[in-house]
Amino acid sequence: MKEFVANQIYINEIPLRFLGMQLGTRMTVIRMKNSALFLHSPTKLTPNIKKRLDELGKVSIIVCPNKLHHLYVNSYVDNYPNAKIYAAPGLEKKRKDIQFNGTLSDESNEAWSEEIDQMVFRGCFFMKEVFFFHKETKTLIITDFIQSIHSYHNLFERIMGRVGGVYDNPSPPRDLRLMMCLDRQTVRQSVKRVKQWKFDKIIIAHGQLITQDAQFVFNKAFDWI
Repeated sequence: MKEFVANQIYINEIPLRFLGMQLGTRMTVIRMKNSALFLHSPTKLTPNIKKRLDELGKVSIIVCPNKLHHLYVNSYVDNYPNAKIYAAPGLEKKRKDIQFNGTLSDESNEAWSEEIDQMVFRGCFFMKEVFFFHKETKTLIITDFIQSIHSYHNLFERIMGRVGGVYDNPSPPRDLRLMMCLDRQTVRQSVKRVKQWKFDKIIIAHGQLITQDAQFVFNKAFDWI
């Protein structure tokens, strides 16, 4: 796990294959002012990751931001029984084996509302995703609705990245775009809401971190809508 913003945000990156491609994935860990840890899209809990988390603070909040990013949450349930776990809309029906403490909405829970804002990005036929904004560090946290493929990927992955419109181009993959086209007005409203946050960094789950010109990158990712 490495530091992204000093003493406040940490990320853990692990390999993850999807449809034959090595896309990798990330967990974002926000160390809140009371030393509680807010875990976004948890990755596999290894002994080393558990040790590092326990050094940073108390794992208190775990969020699964869409119905795809939940694969490793069971290990956190077992190791952090007092942590509160929250599901994106639609995930509770998919993971009936997990006792979630609530469903994420457009309103931040009081446990993190002073430091983290959130909204449900609506308009995609396939799923809703919850976007988060860490106020102090001006960091936007997205999971699947912006992705990118780069030159370090293999040939097949680079070809698929071009087909999907995300090769060196952080944006929604074309399959998600097509699903968003069914409800353009709702997507526009979601995009407008995100733009109200004055972010200067974007953490995405699949692709390079965006640390420069973040608002320009986001606007370009959704200018087609």
